Amino acid sequence: MKRDYYEVLGVGRGASLDEIKKAYRKLAMQYHPDQNPGTKEAEEKFKEAAEAYGILSDGDKRQRYDQFGPPGLGGGAGPGGFQFDPNQFADFEDILGQFFGGGIFGDFFGGGRRRGPAGAERGSDLQYTLRISFRESLLGVESKEVSIPRLDACETCGGSGCASGTRPQACPQCRGQGQVAVNQGFLRMFVSCPRCEGRGQVIPSPCRDCRGEGRIQRQAKVNFRIPAGVDRGTRLRLRGQGESGRNGGGNGDLHIVFDVEKDPAYERDGADLHRIQEVPWPTLVLGGNLEVETPYGSDRIRIGAGTPADHVVKLPSAGVPRVQGHGRGDLFLHLRVSIPRKLDREQEELVRRLAETFAPAEGAGEDEGFLSKVFGNREQKKKKKK
Repeated sequence: MKRDYYEVLGVGRGASLDEIKKAYRKLAMQYHPDQNPGTKEAEEKFKEAAEAYGILSDGDKRQRYDQFGPPGLGGGAGPGGFQFDPNQFADFEDILGQFFGGGIFGDFFGGGRRRGPAGAERGSDLQYTLRISFRESLLGVESKEVSIPRLDACETCGGSGCASGTRPQACPQCRGQGQVAVNQGFLRMFVSCPRCEGRGQVIPSPCRDCRGEGRIQRQAKVNFRIPAGVDRGTRLRLRGQGESGRNGGGNGDLHIVFDVEKDPAYERDGADLHRIQEVPWPTLVLGGNLEVETPYGSDRIRIGAGTPADHVVKLPSAGVPRVQGHGRGDLFLHLRVSIPRKLDREQEELVRRLAETFAPAEGAGEDEGFLSKVFGNREQKKKKKK
């Protein structure tokens, strides 16, 4: 029976990825074969820790392991769906390089960006913030073009960095390995080769345009489609549209982050939209049909007689398209009574007559309705002004 992976690393089931990394780093340094030559037990514990880390550091594998245990990992290449590669952590610098990644510790222990054969290095990912209108976010855009500064492969040398008719040569100092060994006490460590800077190659005759870099800074135009329903902070990944790699390495990715302008009429809540809809008070009292505007054109709603002024009407599927899903959200119209600021004489007289038909307001005289009192006060103010 295999030991529980959490027990192997000595962490709880709720441990964060950083806690898992720290626990693994400690065990890897303790049981690495270079520090325990000829010790079979240390080698087995090192492999066991590597296997546990390989599962728990992968979000999908960890979820399946937590839910179903080892059987949930499938019948992959080995027990528990994880195959330990003895060459994966064969060198001590590979372990520490995963955690330090760069800087003084990464360089000292062989960290930094992972390179493929002949020093090939993947290009960097880029991020571009794009501001779009509310309507563009709602309906999407079939073709959007942006111009971004990035390092692209030099057209003169095809990205090799070499002058025409020449080619790179293996670095004579590291013999094409990109690293040189340094002995520090009982440890044998590796650092980037100072001559080729870890590439494993040197360029005897650099290209005049890129000066041996193989890449040139330029403004690149990128076209892509904006899906309907994106929101502020939505991230769109464009594979291979980042910076060009070095020495034949692949391109990085471009991440478009959207910043959506606010609309004065609509308030967005996920896939739903809200807006204030003014309604004439006679329509609220008597009822009737009311034409309203939606993001997709005009529509009609039915107002029932005696509808309260704070009523909310829902228009199904008149909201925002769901980017990851089907259909659209809803549009909620928050009704608000529309009161005219000015009436002509005929309108005012009609309102007065209507007011007389209502029961007296609390605290008012028996023959004086509420609206009548209001208009009476207005007449008194007019006389004072005269």
